[in-house]
Amino acid sequence: MKKHTLALLVPLFSVSLLSGCIIHVGGDVDEHGDSSTVFGGIDIQSDRQVGDLSTVNGGIDIGHRSSAGDVSTVNGGIELGDNVSVEEAETVNGSITAGKNLRVSDDLETVNGRISLERGAQVAGDISTVNGDILLDDAEVGKDLETLNGDIVLKGSTTIKGDVVFNHRKDKSWGDDDEPTLFVDKNARIEGRIILHKPVKLDLEDSTLLNKVERRYSAE
Repeated sequence: MKKHTLALLVPLFSVSLLSGCIIHVGGDVDEHGDSSTVFGGIDIQSDRQVGDLSTVNGGIDIGHRSSAGDVSTVNGGIELGDNVSVEEAETVNGSITAGKNLRVSDDLETVNGRISLERGAQVAGDISTVNGDILLDDAEVGKDLETLNGDIVLKGSTTIKGDVVFNHRKDKSWGDDDEPTLFVDKNARIEGRIILHKPVKLDLEDSTLLNKVERRYSAE
């Protein structure tokens, strides 16, 4: 799982560095530059094309049929409308939710928050969380799904071209993780492996997926 979100704290911004406000992009506002703020959210209206979007304390909303570059926040959620395209999206404390037919050319990542995508999403890279569920419906993921403390739900004809990975906490002083659940619809496909670094409840409607399970932990 990549960990580059802290780079948000010292970026170079090509358009604006604002605090205590919400940036709205719509109407006659220049659409094609990058936008950033420290204390406040970013709201992109429908049918817009923008560059990179970043904030430290605030959410990011992108309206229907709009596109953006890298979308990132530290404390806030990311909400993407129908038919939105982004290069990648990541947040530390917040969820990522998307409407239908999302297009992502790289990764989706959260630390504390869920990732929930409606039908028709295509993500070329990885989808990963630390403390949060991953919920996909008729989606296609080009690489891996990965979580530490979260359920993974794959509905409809979702296809995962890489692995599905449940990690464990390496620092035992934090205590035991909750036992998560993996649900896979009968029409969903996992082309890679199901890698379990800790006990996971398996709800697999296609029993042949059991052949892909690799348990990499010792039973106590």
